[in-house]
Amino acid sequence: MTACSHDDESDPVTDKKATRAVMIYMAGENNLTEYQGVKYLSKDLDEIVKGSMSLSDTQRLFVFVDSLNSSKAVKKGTPYIIEVHGGKIYPKKTYDTDFYSSDPKRFTEIIKWMTDNIQADGYGLVLWGHADGWLEAKDMLHRSYGIDTGEDAGSYEQKWMGIRQMAEALNSIQKLDFIFADCCNMMSAEVGYELRHVTDYLIGSPAEIPGYGAPYDLIVPYFFKNGEELYKGIIDTYYNYYQEAYVSYSVPLSVIDTKYMEQLAQATHDVLDPTTYPNYPNNPNMKGIVYYWYCNAPIFYDMRAFLKSIASDEAFAQWDNVFQQAVPYYKMSMQWETGCNMLLFDFRNFNQDQSLYGCVSMFVPINSNRYKTEPYYILDTYNYYQWNQIVDWSRFGWN
Repeated sequence: MTACSHDDESDPVTDKKATRAVMIYMAGENNLTEYQGVKYLSKDLDEIVKGSMSLSDTQRLFVFVDSLNSSKAVKKGTPYIIEVHGGKIYPKKTYDTDFYSSDPKRFTEIIKWMTDNIQADGYGLVLWGHADGWLEAKDMLHRSYGIDTGEDAGSYEQKWMGIRQMAEALNSIQKLDFIFADCCNMMSAEVGYELRHVTDYLIGSPAEIPGYGAPYDLIVPYFFKNGEELYKGIIDTYYNYYQEAYVSYSVPLSVIDTKYMEQLAQATHDVLDPTTYPNYPNNPNMKGIVYYWYCNAPIFYDMRAFLKSIASDEAFAQWDNVFQQAVPYYKMSMQWETGCNMLLFDFRNFNQDQSLYGCVSMFVPINSNRYKTEPYYILDTYNYYQWNQIVDWSRFGWN
């Protein structure tokens, strides 16, 4: 990797307590190391190093890297941890053997290493890699976050980490100031509710994001801000970067303030009226409502647009008051880069009134064969999430 060509240096800072320490978890033993000649991981690591030039000596930035070393001419790659500061790289820990970075036990160990070895007033986490929001296979071993191909370990078996497993792992450390998910589909009510006890803010996109991800050289300084400066800085910088690059569209982005997630779940339960909402096997009318993922089934519907379509004006206004507290900032784009070729066609069928949308998705059960079949058995697996236990779709015959 280009960034690793920097000279090794001694420890960049004193032993004084940091105001914040941030770890970027680069789960890159997959096609993000390199795809069709583009080295996404290397590019972002270079940007992170460049962004570190703005940090003070009480702002510390660590990066865990698990990349795919596909060259047979050299030793297979093993994960490592570095600190970046002042535009330089400082090696901190190199693992002797490869392992699945998607293994929840390893994830716990690596995150605990940061909090055990760096005294700080607060901590932040960046999730870098692939993700599919809350989506998991019925065996609970596949999908959600951080696919690892196992190639460097000679396994070649793909493994992911579930969001519930992630939440359990993060419960072992003090509550994070923020999680910035630089990966696809993470801004859903289900994910936000599951992570409500482990982070103050969850920031990211409900949709697919570009392979190049965040412009880290521009965003790194905002990792060390607080409140609105933190999440607005990240969202605006990310959004404006792609708006300039794409001209006519960008990336939908939002923040969840997790302290309001229990109120939002209860408000969502209340706004779904059992006297008017269709019971199984009948489906609600979802025509025109944005969904953020298409390939297998349109499961990540924009929750704000959906609830506005089925609630009375008064009931929606009460719900929306809670939503605006739980999701205090978001920026919508009616188009975004996607791996689903037909999605651009579907944009023409969406309601184009951007004021309807809130850039957070929600699962809406529908009587569809796509929701009932493997590998995901969506109508079964969504029940595992705490959000759905509060909203309680069983009231409408969805069990």
